[in-house]
Amino acid sequence: MHELNHRVKNTLATVQSLAAQSFRGADHPRLAREQFEARLLALSRAHNVLTRENWESADLHVIIADVITPFCGNDQQVQVDGPNIALPPNMALALAMALHELCTNACQHGALSTPEGNVAIVWMRTFNEPPRLVLNWRERGGPSASPPSRRGFGTRLLERAIRQELGGEVRVSYEAEGATCLIDVPLPHCEDMCII
Repeated sequence: MHELNHRVKNTLATVQSLAAQSFRGADHPRLAREQFEARLLALSRAHNVLTRENWESADLHVIIADVITPFCGNDQQVQVDGPNIALPPNMALALAMALHELCTNACQHGALSTPEGNVAIVWMRTFNEPPRLVLNWRERGGPSASPPSRRGFGTRLLERAIRQELGGEVRVSYEAEGATCLIDVPLPHCEDMCII
């Protein structure tokens, strides 16, 4: 019961933060509501993955598939490559939210906004101390990428999920070929859990 209470409180705090940020200074209430609902659905899908695994871990492949399916339907525009890695619940939720924001941006402004565009999501597990997950998001074939005129909530959510919640690093680059994002986060010491 204590563990369930802790999870519910964490989830409610996340929802409260999403609501506050989504509606703060919203010029278009309908759009803000749609973005908030999409973020809640992304959080819900990650919770579903964890529930199926008794909140012990979630496979990174499954998290990515659940995030990109609502945007792409199929994965023809998204290539995914990396080893099977079981993520602890907090990492699975944070990465799901970060990837949701990258997908949203790619659909609105980037490679997924055109039929010719594509996204490659490639990751690896390093074996240094501590072990790390290094994930690279790379967009190609869409409009030329340029830095946004202002930092939106999506960017702040991405950075908060990776830096504050996971103690990792995130670097977003805007290039003529498309946007890229490098995510580098420490993995827990779990020889039997991290590799499936």
